[in-house]
Amino acid sequence: MENLLLGLLDGVGETFDAERVIKLLIIIAVTVAAYIALVILRRRLKARLNLDHSEFKKRHAFITVFRVAKALVIISGIVMMLQTIGINLTGLTTGLGLIILLLVLAIKDYLQDIFAGLTIMTDKFFSVGDAVEFDGRDGIVVSFTVRTTKIEFLDDRSVLSVTNRNISKIRKLTHLVDIDVPLPYELDRKRAFELLSGICDDIRGTDGVESCELKGTQEFGTSAVFYKIRFFCEPNDRPDIRREAHKKIQDGLAKAGVAIPYQQIDIHSKPLRPDL
Repeated sequence: MENLLLGLLDGVGETFDAERVIKLLIIIAVTVAAYIALVILRRRLKARLNLDHSEFKKRHAFITVFRVAKALVIISGIVMMLQTIGINLTGLTTGLGLIILLLVLAIKDYLQDIFAGLTIMTDKFFSVGDAVEFDGRDGIVVSFTVRTTKIEFLDDRSVLSVTNRNISKIRKLTHLVDIDVPLPYELDRKRAFELLSGICDDIRGTDGVESCELKGTQEFGTSAVFYKIRFFCEPNDRPDIRREAHKKIQDGLAKAGVAIPYQQIDIHSKPLRPDL
């Protein structure tokens, strides 16, 4: 019995020699420092994002991310300490690594949505109520979670749920709207500017239009000269005001007797020779 106790004490002494104790203390210090750094980072980000209790979903996602991060720090510290005292975790860590890899591959899209959602939150890319463009259609952001963004389109009031990993396809709209008006090459430039300036005055009088101006010649096309008209309005009103602006442009050109040019194909024929 006495020999057994002496053997155990010798084993403990070998396990906790001076070098290993120093390594353990370093691991503990690094783990505690990383944990404290996460706590400080969480507080600063929380103050910057100004997440109050009314934004439950954002707060929940924010808290969950930092809880997972702190758990990973603690688990990593425990694993390194166990390996330092001589417990072989190679098989266990290999198995856990494989499981984690398979899990990450299985939920890759889910994680991409979450990270994109956090990017939207931190960068304040857009928020509920903003006007955006998705897939060529204008809409309003009606709700936002850490995984999805719901957009109500202005043309038919349909609602589409977009995963946040498609953030690159979403464009936040501004008050600026440009319309390129084609006019025939035969129309004198001075006359074109006078005509379009009058049309700008009509557009400026439309309800919801903040200002309107003729920017000048935009492009020389194959069958027309394009002139740019620019006006400003609330993004939510863009579709209706754009249609009204198109109507005023058509009416103004028709009143001035100017036809809107379009591509045409001219076919020239020659009479057959009488001797053929």
